[in-house]
Amino acid sequence: MLIAAIAAGLLSALLVNYLADVLPLHRRLARPAWWPLTPESIGAYIHAPRKFVVHVVLLLACVYIFQNPPADFSPYLLTVVLAYFALVTVIDIEHRLVLHPVSLFGALALGALGAWRHGLLPTLAGGAAGFLLMLGLYFSGELIGRLLARLRKQAWEEVALGFGDVNLAGVIGLLLGWPAILPGLMAGILLAGAYSLGFVFVSLMRGRYSLFASIPYAPFLCLGAVALVLLGLYP
Repeated sequence: MLIAAIAAGLLSALLVNYLADVLPLHRRLARPAWWPLTPESIGAYIHAPRKFVVHVVLLLACVYIFQNPPADFSPYLLTVVLAYFALVTVIDIEHRLVLHPVSLFGALALGALGAWRHGLLPTLAGGAAGFLLMLGLYFSGELIGRLLARLRKQAWEEVALGFGDVNLAGVIGLLLGWPAILPGLMAGILLAGAYSLGFVFVSLMRGRYSLFASIPYAPFLCLGAVALVLLGLYP
């Protein structure tokens, strides 16, 4: 199993790094930057910090889940889930984007997985709940942001949440189903809140605080969903 775990980790990391390179720029599959293979292109790939981090994280994660798989969850399927969330996380951190084609793929793939695990109706209910709950937060955040901007007589340019985050919450709902989407979303929101408090504190200490500074939200939603699965709270 160790060999299978290492192979799954390396292959998923290669795929995530490739897609994170080409999709934000081309919105489609394209030739990777390291092709054709040359000593220079291989060296550039190896020394890229993000690529190294993705390889290490997915390799360690795959070794762990192959040795300690959640109940009734194939480690191979869980590798696909982890790779998907890793891709969403990397793109959102680097580009502040949750791409619609990536969300569509997630809805199809993770929705099928969710329906297989806990039935069609709980899957659809979870997807609808995740989408609608995050949609409410999206409009609430925009309303509060515009109000604060008006009170401070500043231009309103940033949104607390992007609509891609709303789509992602729907995808997570399809995976987790109803009612597991509720603790899944709550975990992501709490993680984002904890990070935001730390971010504000550090910004204040450095004298760089901005009321309308934004953070990538998708990584915390992904982390909350993954935590629910790994802790065995996923139905």
